[in-house]
Amino acid sequence: MKKILLAMSFVLLGAVAVFSQTTATNFTATDCNSVSHNLFSVLDSGKVVVLVWVMPCTNCISDSKAAYDAAQSFATSYPGRVLYWMSDDLGNSTCTSISGWANTNLIGPANLTVFGNVGTPIDEGLYGGSAMPHVLVIGPNHHVYLNIKNGSNDLVTVTDSIAAALATLRTNNIPNQGSSLKLFPNPAKDKVTLSYNIEQQGSVSIEVFNIIGNKVKTVTSGTQYPGEHSIDLNFEKKLANGIYFLKVVSGNSSQTIKFNIAN
Repeated sequence: MKKILLAMSFVLLGAVAVFSQTTATNFTATDCNSVSHNLFSVLDSGKVVVLVWVMPCTNCISDSKAAYDAAQSFATSYPGRVLYWMSDDLGNSTCTSISGWANTNLIGPANLTVFGNVGTPIDEGLYGGSAMPHVLVIGPNHHVYLNIKNGSNDLVTVTDSIAAALATLRTNNIPNQGSSLKLFPNPAKDKVTLSYNIEQQGSVSIEVFNIIGNKVKTVTSGTQYPGEHSIDLNFEKKLANGIYFLKVVSGNSSQTIKFNIAN
């Protein structure tokens, strides 16, 4: 079982192979349009990379499509931030073969970058070796949020992993606050109590996002003085069950905490 930055955990059964690698290994590879990509450079520009190795094969279809649909679900809320890369597992399939397979199975062409046997292929051995299908989700902090091969990567699992990776883009650390945000109950139903600390006098706003990054609530608390604060948040419209992110913004800084709604 791997460790995920925002304490997300997944119970995976059967033949699923889960790898404990939590820090990405860098690589440079050339795609089928002869464009070179350096993983860390892409991540450092604020992108999330969903990387899927295929043979291609029939057994790869459902997982590859689920990963693609998950990546595309963020296209509106995070335009250009979630990239979908498809690579041949051994680097011995032509670009035409992989692209045609993807097209036949309704993967792409939007937001699809294909790596075949041209230039330098992506070495699957860097992330646990070959076994189809193999899905990775890597965040801007070089953290590996999902690394599963030879198993079922359902839409919810991949979507949750991408959301966790994107949360790093929404969070700017507040100096000396560490984990000052506290929220209870968690899981919640229709209201929560939030405790937080601010170090400088200023306006404070509180924002709630759903898992695909859409803002569902904003509370402006006005000017507050340094120190500990607490506020009760009531959700007038009952939120659907699932994962949410609460963000406290103070001046140019912000801090985010994850919580769950379970009605």
